[in-house]
Amino acid sequence: MRTSIFASALSTLLLSQAAIAGGAAVTYPATMNAASKTQTKGYVGLNWTLGGGAVPALVLGVSRVKVKSDGDTDGARLAFYLDLARGFAPGALKLSYLNGKENLQGELGLGYNFVKSAPMLGIGLNAPYVAAGFDAYLNPGFVPYGLLHSQGKFRKPGMTPSCNPGDTLINPSTCQQAGGTPE
Repeated sequence: MRTSIFASALSTLLLSQAAIAGGAAVTYPATMNAASKTQTKGYVGLNWTLGGGAVPALVLGVSRVKVKSDGDTDGARLAFYLDLARGFAPGALKLSYLNGKENLQGELGLGYNFVKSAPMLGIGLNAPYVAAGFDAYLNPGFVPYGLLHSQGKFRKPGMTPSCNPGDTLINPSTCQQAGGTPE
């Protein structure tokens, strides 16, 4: 008798599940995927170096970075320095690699200083509106710098919703299985 009650309950459960599965659309939460955004920004700034006097160099530059939705940032910066103490004479040209988060990046750069007639290697930190670091030369060695610039924080992109292949996104957070009808 126990066996027949168990078999009857099991068959009723299986038949009712099949009827429910075919009768209504099945919705489920959309998966949120990380997005990335490439940003190109021009900026201007004033750069002071230790031993360079009170007159800063004018910096004209552009940054191109890829920012992921988690804030990971990686890209490049090109900066042209005009020596204001010498009357807008070319001061330096530096190409740098940026890596970090949207609000703070490490910077590693190569360039040429026209005033010293020497190549340089730069290492520093870049944050919204400010940067600092060292430029290295064969002679006199390391020269610290501080830069105030117009470039703010890089913007993180939002997350993008997605569904399983063949399913439909019916609003920003819900997917519907293919072949179903909205509830």
